[in-house]
Amino acid sequence: MTRELTAPRALITRPRRPLIARNAVFARAWAAQLLSQSATRMYQMGALWWLLGQVATGDRGLASGMFLVCAALPPVAFAPLVARTIAAHPSRTVLGVAVLGGAVLMAVLAAYGVLADVPTLAVYPAMFGLAACQALFDPCLTKAIPELVEDDDIEDATAFEQSSYSLVGMAGALFGAVLVDWIGLAGVVLVSAAAYLGAAVFVATVRPRPQPVDGDDGVEAGILGAWRLLAGLPFVRLALICFAAANFFITATFVILPLYTKNVLHAPALTLGMLEGALWLGLLIGVFTGKHLRGHPAFIGSGCVALFGMAVAVPALTAQRGVVLVALAVAGWAVGATNVVFVAAFQRAVPTAARAAFFSAMLALLGAGFPVAAFFFGLAGDLVPTQALFLVQTAGLLPIAAVLALRGHSAPHPATGRPDLHEQFSDTATQKESR
Repeated sequence: MTRELTAPRALITRPRRPLIARNAVFARAWAAQLLSQSATRMYQMGALWWLLGQVATGDRGLASGMFLVCAALPPVAFAPLVARTIAAHPSRTVLGVAVLGGAVLMAVLAAYGVLADVPTLAVYPAMFGLAACQALFDPCLTKAIPELVEDDDIEDATAFEQSSYSLVGMAGALFGAVLVDWIGLAGVVLVSAAAYLGAAVFVATVRPRPQPVDGDDGVEAGILGAWRLLAGLPFVRLALICFAAANFFITATFVILPLYTKNVLHAPALTLGMLEGALWLGLLIGVFTGKHLRGHPAFIGSGCVALFGMAVAVPALTAQRGVVLVALAVAGWAVGATNVVFVAAFQRAVPTAARAAFFSAMLALLGAGFPVAAFFFGLAGDLVPTQALFLVQTAGLLPIAAVLALRGHSAPHPATGRPDLHEQFSDTATQKESR
């Protein structure tokens, strides 16, 4: 009787520890990502709020839009150079150069701010330089994930990597906004420099495991090679194009929220931090829950794009802060859930030799619309009521969601709910080899 009721020891399973507790190398790389992104985000938020206080009311939209153009342009403009760099050099070297570059830039600006007032125009090139450092760091870390973790941990590593954006978004939005009121722009810059130096210390302790390249498999190590590879992958190409179009409207939220806080709510920087923090909190939850979504990725993606579009319509209809915070959290969840489903699938699908080019190209394509969106929505913010800009987002996102749902239904529908991308990439490589 006792033996029948007692479970064998072999059947008792202990909860698996989190990846960052099991893999110290990945934990240090992730810590470096958190610190570097936090430094960039704190500067971006602090300098943006400081800038809105320096310019006239009628020029706020254009001034903030151009500032965010500087933040968004480097990943697009430098995509070919970034791809070649992270393909040609060890991951640790590239990561180290990126964080040291950010530390030096912030240290120089902090020293200038201590000696004299920071010129209004100086915040633009500084933002461009920081964004360039981050544009080098982020795709390099994405490419290096298989060098840092075992194959079974790729989804978990991807979730942590994606979660850094939301964790940093929340912390950076709150600290950047609060610190600029407490210690001024020069103080924010000094804190950012310290964060970059901390990231450099973590990177120095990371020892990635070099991955064997898949021989001369015909996959070209360049942006052009990535586009040619996508020619034989209609579902991947459709997903990237749809999400690039959606990002034009989604990323406009970061242009609209400061104007909404300043012009509609007439609230302090802390309120802006809370609004953006709600968005990033939702994204964080979406990153860690998105892997549990079941169904065809095309329908998951289209549903999330539509959900974001409906959620951002809420601030156009009400100024009740509690309601707006919930709506922004829902919008963030939609983005986070979509990201983890598709990035994890791409991570396994792309051959080792093509990862650098593919992820650089992916980030360039997805971010290509942000500079245009920042300029367009920033300029429009000086011409039309701020609430109307939220409705423009909704009107643009719903048709994109419909296209993704209607055109993506013919893609493979595996039992796991993920696209069968590995076979598609393998078939493409085989065709190239036969030629």
